[in-house]
Amino acid sequence: MKIAILGATGFVGRAVLQQAMDEGYEVNILVRNPAKLTTTSDKVNIIQGSLEDAEKVAETLLGCCAVVNAAGGVKGSDQYEAFLNITKVLVGAMKLTGVKKLVSINGSGTILPNEYVGVKRRFLSTIVGILLKHMKDAKKAELQILLNEKDIDWVSVRANLILKKTATGQVIADDQKMPGGKITLPDLAKFMLDQVQSDEWVHKAPFVATA
Repeated sequence: MKIAILGATGFVGRAVLQQAMDEGYEVNILVRNPAKLTTTSDKVNIIQGSLEDAEKVAETLLGCCAVVNAAGGVKGSDQYEAFLNITKVLVGAMKLTGVKKLVSINGSGTILPNEYVGVKRRFLSTIVGILLKHMKDAKKAELQILLNEKDIDWVSVRANLILKKTATGQVIADDQKMPGGKITLPDLAKFMLDQVQSDEWVHKAPFVATA
């Protein structure tokens, strides 16, 4: 089975790529700079390009059953507008290549329309908006597009504090409230990859935490 991974040189993306190789997936990855890759394999096909390049994104998705998007915002330019365009490019490439499943990383600071938000979460979202504005803006834009895409089986995984520790193998997920404040990086990667073949959280944005 072949999947595509976007953002494979990032913090979450590297863990997702490693997990995919451990599980025996064939993988297409799209990266700006292949030199930043820390893991390679004969099952990993590297395409060099950017998320804004529709032809390169489509090439990356070709022959894949799903795409895992671990790309996040970067400091500097307007990430809201950037990710509106990036997500439109991705959705267009998915429709062109016939890929229906999309699993994306998101943050606990992201609030969905009509979602109940208590005082603690509203405070957390405000803090994230101040300290990690580029990330929050990017994922807000991404969801704005995905919420209107009923033909794509998207899952947006919301994580809070991601720890670079050994996996516990126990993840709690809940799309109504945060089940905890922390998750290990390998547990997060495993949960995201599990969604490739699961319909449990389709068209939802579950919060995840290590049990």
